[in-house]
Amino acid sequence: MFKKLSLFAIAIILSIGPSHAQLIASSDEPIDITGDAAEFKDNIAVWTGSVRVVQGEAVMTAERLEARLNDQREFQSIVALGSVRYSNGKEAITGERADYDELARTITISENVIVTQGKQVMTAGAVTYWIDTGKIKFAPEPGKRIRGIFYTGKDKQI
Repeated sequence: MFKKLSLFAIAIILSIGPSHAQLIASSDEPIDITGDAAEFKDNIAVWTGSVRVVQGEAVMTAERLEARLNDQREFQSIVALGSVRYSNGKEAITGERADYDELARTITISENVIVTQGKQVMTAGAVTYWIDTGKIKFAPEPGKRIRGIFYTGKDKQI
């Protein structure tokens, strides 16, 4: 399951290399971003209102997307806020916030996180994925525990 989750996490929310953003690992497909409004000032780009990011079969939605660029106009950090949902047709992850940090090379999804892969489900307060190592850490919400529901091959299909 964790191998499957790490493969899934590679594609989680805007897995960015130093020069371009990606919703799908190693994809050269263009990224289509739409929203009700967009604003660009200095090194910050902000999309608001039913933001939808599509790359191939991968789709990420949020109420707000903020991208900070470095002086070379490359993505340095990206924050998606409000009802964040990522799916690729096979897996999905939801939360209220997603943070990509180029320097730390991490993607963190937080606030009431639900990860689904088929019938498998895990819940947590936050999920951090280290892009370069593939490590995934599930952290609980304060006072709660992490929960996972896993079906074996013997379980009957519903």
